[in-house]
Amino acid sequence: MTNLKTLLPGSLNSVLIGILLGDGYISRTSSTSNSRFEMSFGQHSLPFAEKIEELFTEFVSNPVKAVNLKVKGKTYVNYRLKTSTLPVFNQYHDMFYSWNSEKGKYVKVVPKNISEFMDSIVLAYLIMSDGNFDKNRNRVRIYSNSFTKEEVQTLADAINSKLGISVGVLHDRKDQWIITIGAKQLDLLRQTVSIHFTPCMLYRLGL
Repeated sequence: MTNLKTLLPGSLNSVLIGILLGDGYISRTSSTSNSRFEMSFGQHSLPFAEKIEELFTEFVSNPVKAVNLKVKGKTYVNYRLKTSTLPVFNQYHDMFYSWNSEKGKYVKVVPKNISEFMDSIVLAYLIMSDGNFDKNRNRVRIYSNSFTKEEVQTLADAINSKLGISVGVLHDRKDQWIITIGAKQLDLLRQTVSIHFTPCMLYRLGL
């Protein structure tokens, strides 16, 4: 299997893997075309969007774009970032996407070897992308709902084995599963990932 640590410079490999485990995605129009990284951000996450734009500046030709969305009569601002279409993103598509013949399309998956890439940066960007702080139970939840139970367990095992943070896999609804990091693990979690956080996203750690 390709060593993706050589594809993007420095910590960008970990940043991208963390985001792809969350809300980011790689688009590819055909098996022979090149790919690009894309991500949408909520209306309160502009500083985070601008941080991602800064990190990927050499791959981005257009700045973060504001898009107005109308939901139930209300207008919200959504921010979107797209890189250029480049060969460097092709193997990330190969890593994170599998062809689903029933759906007739590629679906995003948790790589079976995700433990090889798990580090504090990956976890930080996963939580910034797809995490939430549950004040009532003093815990962090990672909304991994789009993945299968087996994939979520593989991701949880990688966090536990590589970072020493005990996490749980919890049934959310229907056939959807999330990762939970409980109160007893919060201090360790914050010590591990907060250094990589954009300040506006620290609320997802309860900070």
